[in-house]
Amino acid sequence: MRPQLLCTFTNLQDLPQCIGSIHKAYNNDVANLKCYSYVYNETNIVCIYNVHSNDRRLKDTISINRKKETNTLYSINALNALIVALNGGILDKSYLINWSDYKDCMLLSHGDEGYKTILIKELSHL
Repeated sequence: MRPQLLCTFTNLQDLPQCIGSIHKAYNNDVANLKCYSYVYNETNIVCIYNVHSNDRRLKDTISINRKKETNTLYSINALNALIVALNGGILDKSYLINWSDYKDCMLLSHGDEGYKTILIKELSHL
């Protein structure tokens, strides 16, 4: 089974319990766990990790994608909304994104507003 990249949202105060819950939920089958804070609100944290078993999903967890070269995390819905915004209202899946414009960012869908961009930085003291 191919690994799935997941993103669990938490806060700084609950981070230790969140990491424990992640390992427990996926029977310690967690790889490449990294946590990031929002640059403009450092108490908001996202934990990004790979799992092979995708039959469970923790609360406040979504499937996410990564563009490694620019450390951009994005949901498919946010990517589609970004393309529509950049391409004059047209969703063209062959549209080329300039990923360097979204370096160290997380792109998430944002209801009627399409998507939101959140600057992130990796936590180094885990």
